[in-house]
Amino acid sequence: MPKRTGQIPKSSPALPPSRDSVEDPKADEVYLAQLYDAQPTNVKNYHELMWRDVQKLPKVAQEKIKAATHDEMEAHRKRGTFEYVHRPTNRRVILNRWVLDEKPDGCIKARLVIKSFSQIEGIDFDQVFSPIVRFESLRLILGLCTLKNMHILGLNVCNAYLYAELNEEIYMEQPQGFKIPGKEHLVIRLRHALYGLKQAGLKWWKTMTKSMEKLGFKRLHSDEGIYIYTDAKTGLICIAIVYVDNALFCSVDHKLGEQLKNAFAEKWKCRDLGDVKEFLCMRITRQAYVVMIDQVAYLEKMLDRVGLTNARPVATPLPSRYYPLPNEDPVDKVLWHRF
Repeated sequence: MPKRTGQIPKSSPALPPSRDSVEDPKADEVYLAQLYDAQPTNVKNYHELMWRDVQKLPKVAQEKIKAATHDEMEAHRKRGTFEYVHRPTNRRVILNRWVLDEKPDGCIKARLVIKSFSQIEGIDFDQVFSPIVRFESLRLILGLCTLKNMHILGLNVCNAYLYAELNEEIYMEQPQGFKIPGKEHLVIRLRHALYGLKQAGLKWWKTMTKSMEKLGFKRLHSDEGIYIYTDAKTGLICIAIVYVDNALFCSVDHKLGEQLKNAFAEKWKCRDLGDVKEFLCMRITRQAYVVMIDQVAYLEKMLDRVGLTNARPVATPLPSRYYPLPNEDPVDKVLWHRF
């Protein structure tokens, strides 16, 4: 893996170098150049951008990013996610940062994220584990839907964590680019969870589970990411699969599935996915009594990220008696976790 030197890695020119903790103007120029392709307004990897980098980008790219951050702050304002207060004397104020991403349609998504390493256990959070649907359960239900010819309807909850209320007293600094002139001394007290907060996933899961139970769903004890609804009149069932902010509603009766999906969407701002074709980076292809799942799009994205799009493919699994050569280069943990 390339070392954290701030220089262009010779072994993988397509992979943007990592940033050093020490700022170097020349290294910054090289770094930003590697984040672009031939067109100066087309950013290759928004995840690598820091806020100080945004000010050095072309005007068109800056406007797209700033518009995305304004949309995010407006969403927080409408939902009452936080309020401005005086800096507390007896509590630690945690940090935050902007995380940028480019959606498949080309639009930029900005998300205000907590730097969770600055949270203190026992003060800022206690429990953090939140249940999610198991992959084997997901495959089993997709197989059941194929066998019973069930309809699969999907939706995505926009900014799901912002709906989760906090019991803890948590303060954070004002976001970069949105410090109030003349009131820089103020800090933000969180009323709802933010992405990156250690307990955010658990808080959202509890909030979402209460909503599902009010709709008449019962949580499956063997997998807490699956909910079952039984119609009292017809006896028809609807199976809901929830993975954080993504949900599938599966039912033989299309009308019942649509009704429950719409009832769920009334609680939150959701993006209706209709008859599902993709879920958790998996492409879902359905035919008569056949379902196929693959991750072609995800694999292509990963290959592009590490500069292997045009590499020669080889068959897997590896041949017998294959012994990999030892690699003593330092491991890039961030890149390793992405895979």
